[in-house]
Amino acid sequence: MSRNTYEELVWQLNRLPGGPEAAIPDFFGPLLSAPPICSESMDAWPLHDNAQVLRIDDQLVVQIGDETSVITTLPEVLIRTSQQEGLSPLLLALLAVATGDIEGDRRLKAILPKVDGAAKDLMLMTVCRLCG
Repeated sequence: MSRNTYEELVWQLNRLPGGPEAAIPDFFGPLLSAPPICSESMDAWPLHDNAQVLRIDDQLVVQIGDETSVITTLPEVLIRTSQQEGLSPLLLALLAVATGDIEGDRRLKAILPKVDGAAKDLMLMTVCRLCG
């Protein structure tokens, strides 16, 4: 059986110094105002300036104050793969957005450019053959 796109991204994350466990603090840590919260149906990354990046069921969502914007709908296989590998589905989703494997990069960049930039830095360090 061949790997799915998200298994390939997990494999790339495993090559990162410190592995996938280092990805959130190393790339997104400066943007977080508190530790990420993870459950089976939701991930929440509290950011500075009253903003959050959320994965609620199968949607990648940004919430700033009372305003919520859906960035993209996440493929079931992405969520399943991340849970099987013990990774935050939100981490895998942001990497997939940065690589263009799922839509949403323009919306993410327009709403939270620093999160988009951190996701693209992570992509460069893990997926880019020239950099990582």
